[in-house]
Amino acid sequence: MFELPTQLSNQINLYEQQSVLRYWHELNESQRQGLAKQLQNIDFEFISSLWSKFSQSTKNQTDFSNIAPPSSIRLSDQTISSYDDAYATGEQLLKDGRVGAIIVAGGQGSRLGFNHPKGLYPIGPLSGRTLFQFITDKLASLERKYATQIPLFVMTSPAVHEETILFFQKHEFFGRQNRIKFFCQPTMPALDAETGKLLLQAKDQIFVSPNGHGGMLEAMQDAEILDLCATQGIDTLFYGQIDNPLSPTCSPALLGYHAINQSQITLQTIAKQSAFDKTGNIVSLNGQTQIIEYSEIPIETAEQKDDNGNLRLWAANIAVHLFQTTFLQQIIQSNQELPYHIAHKRVPCLGEDGHLLNPTEPNAIKLERFIFDLLPIAENILTVEALREDVFAPVKNAPTEDFSTPATSRRSICNLHRRWLREVGCQVAEGIQVEIHPDYAVDLPQLKQRDDVPQQIEQNTYLLTPSFQSLSNPKN
Repeated sequence: MFELPTQLSNQINLYEQQSVLRYWHELNESQRQGLAKQLQNIDFEFISSLWSKFSQSTKNQTDFSNIAPPSSIRLSDQTISSYDDAYATGEQLLKDGRVGAIIVAGGQGSRLGFNHPKGLYPIGPLSGRTLFQFITDKLASLERKYATQIPLFVMTSPAVHEETILFFQKHEFFGRQNRIKFFCQPTMPALDAETGKLLLQAKDQIFVSPNGHGGMLEAMQDAEILDLCATQGIDTLFYGQIDNPLSPTCSPALLGYHAINQSQITLQTIAKQSAFDKTGNIVSLNGQTQIIEYSEIPIETAEQKDDNGNLRLWAANIAVHLFQTTFLQQIIQSNQELPYHIAHKRVPCLGEDGHLLNPTEPNAIKLERFIFDLLPIAENILTVEALREDVFAPVKNAPTEDFSTPATSRRSICNLHRRWLREVGCQVAEGIQVEIHPDYAVDLPQLKQRDDVPQQIEQNTYLLTPSFQSLSNPKN
């Protein structure tokens, strides 16, 4: 019967993690080998150092006396001429093939009652298109419009990697066989919040989870993505998350502002609706642009108003960024590693009796890296404001919740497309659902160029090329 290698056994004993072997005597040959393989991939010394750091640390006492709103291009600053210049500059970047897209898609749709990769979730109000299709359709339309190619890099996690690839294979990669690359982010084991011990999710399996969106740099390096970008002349990477179907993927205007300002990192932002919005705050702290979680800012600071009666700390993070590839390459080559943060979470795990526990309160800490920890390293950062209703309709919460649900997201998609149509003179009654496929118009400027927009829409309508469909029974 298979036994642990002596060196591994010594490591487990040295760092007092013997509890992972609690059921070793019950495991068969294959199960023992699988558990041993998992354990050999764990850096026990590093995990122990992180646990020591977090267990001994006191609550962060950040000094917010020098906190201020970020230096931003606000909507009120974006004159027609400046917007047009940015849009034209971004169009040229696309035409020149200098743009790629990274989509973070490692999550499952568990909270949606959808036990598959979240990117497979059908979100199109009338089309039933998946979240992945909202990305691939838009990229395909931009490629046709600008006679270009935009490679797509999809970061998955071990839990969804295989099913994601199977989905794309089934759909023949949506015509992107030579322009799509999947790469899997690393994982980290979760630790018991009281003891720092590794948790088991089965008798032969350590509980691990993705190491946060900041794990992207390590995963990109392993997949040689930046080398590929250099080979193809790509100097700008759009970054977004799969759960936002209104994400301004490779928006010409955003690309243009980024290029004109020679920014290393550009953040798309929206105005917070209240001081208590559960989003990260983009701020300037001691002269540096940073993203600080809403829970970390004192209430009295979050509620401060400016001279016009608006929130002083107004900028919400929606996880839409642009990165200069040379900047990312410099970070990787300098071996600068992003710090780990702790997140207190509820983690199902085996109890001492061997039965699965489903805690109702946080029982574990997950170790995560955040991509926005790149901000203090960058020398040139730009923040650009957009309308919430133009760029943000996340699908995060269960249908029973009040916000960021499939229903609110679909409603936002219809509201945006209805507004586009009205701006070009089409009469669309309230309550009528409309969805515009990117092939018909990838954005409002392209819709304005069409000469076949209907003058009036009186029933639910899906606009696509070569024709449009009227649907009386839209998909839910």
